[in-house]
Amino acid sequence: MTHRTITLIVACLALTAGCSFLAPNPDSYSSHHYYSVGVDLDGNVSDVTIRLPVPQQDGTSTYNVTTLTGNGTVEGVFDATVVETDRGPMLELTADEVTVQPRYYRFVVEGDQGRRERISESEYDPADPDHQKVDRRSVGLRADQQVEYPIETRAPLGTSPTLYADDAVARELTACGPTSMESATCFAYDAPVYLSYEAGSNVRVAGVVSVEGSNEWFAGGWTGNSYVDRARFNTTGSQDGWVMSEGETETGIGSYPAPEP
Repeated sequence: MTHRTITLIVACLALTAGCSFLAPNPDSYSSHHYYSVGVDLDGNVSDVTIRLPVPQQDGTSTYNVTTLTGNGTVEGVFDATVVETDRGPMLELTADEVTVQPRYYRFVVEGDQGRRERISESEYDPADPDHQKVDRRSVGLRADQQVEYPIETRAPLGTSPTLYADDAVARELTACGPTSMESATCFAYDAPVYLSYEAGSNVRVAGVVSVEGSNEWFAGGWTGNSYVDRARFNTTGSQDGWVMSEGETETGIGSYPAPEP
């Protein structure tokens, strides 16, 4: 082998992307849509109706209530169904009442492992740094759909499921957050959600809903690319109608281009 040939191989090993004959061929491909909802309460609420967007494409929901919840409830707290609204398809969560009872814990160390152990109110000592009082209640769900590879993740609007149709909200190009990848592009928009319940004036109800599209492939290790569309709301006191939450669509996250199957 000549010195010139050795030099060429070393250069290609250092710059694999430019020497396709040395790049490993992926031997596994996968694409998924992930949908998640989380609602966080720090006090009791009653007569509850919450409507949050479900993933849609061309105005049609890509999930039904069975694929989302199985039995039509979310953690036994909310009854759930998918409804059509003038803002698009929504996951409707209802309950006569949701109560928040304080829970108490202590941190226990056994060997080199730590864990949190629930204790009674009488055992709780607010002066003990290893004790914790939790006076919030979090309820949520997560659903996963495996779909045909690959998903369009750099330009998903109109081609992949998002929380709202293009004509339902006005997305504007914005700066991505400090933790975003350099490849990402971000859009901000006002995201309508429906909140109706009775609550004390200081009771806070917050939540987040998101859909993520992800491609993954294995070539000596897992890598991939994705997009995410999310909306967050944070309210205090009773609510009775549509409110605008903070919407964000982040596209082009990860490695490009995705290899062909």
